[in-house]
Amino acid sequence: MKVHVIYAHPLADSLAAHLHQVTVESLVQAGHEVDDLDLYADNFDPILSPQDRRDYHDTAINQRKVAGYVERLQSCEGLVLCHPVWNFGWPAILKGYFDRVFLPDVSFKLVDGQVSPGLKNIRKLATVTTYGSKRWRAAVLGDAPRKNGTRFLRVVCHPRVKVRYHALYDINNATPERTDAYIAKIRAEMLKF
Repeated sequence: MKVHVIYAHPLADSLAAHLHQVTVESLVQAGHEVDDLDLYADNFDPILSPQDRRDYHDTAINQRKVAGYVERLQSCEGLVLCHPVWNFGWPAILKGYFDRVFLPDVSFKLVDGQVSPGLKNIRKLATVTTYGSKRWRAAVLGDAPRKNGTRFLRVVCHPRVKVRYHALYDINNATPERTDAYIAKIRAEMLKF
């Protein structure tokens, strides 16, 4: 299976970077073809310009600035997001990716006022993430990243997409043993993706 991994963290020595490395290595070890996108290393521009917004609904031109990213997304059968949760949301660069790449005729089709999924090629979807917050606090605040990773993305993919959300909460107080156990869990999950 071709799996598109989208990674968003600026530091090469972070836990997120290690989780990203484990994710990619495990997917490759499992025999998948991995298309790895590091948004920071790629210098992805997350800013939706005024012209981009004007062109948003014009499917003849709305993909012109992000065509390469669209092609990568449309050519995969699996999608894995690797990112931290910052301020109870996606990192800005990842949010910008969705704003700029998840366009009409890409992530959704709009025909005669009816919306349908645009990424029916994606049959498996996973998130690998970390939170500074405890899980209960994130839940009280609505846990938008979890909802985005399991609900928003689900509706734009294949109707029977398999979705997994892996989160290590309260990383500021995580023991080395709990962190190692989470890394081992991610390795095991990606080996059976």
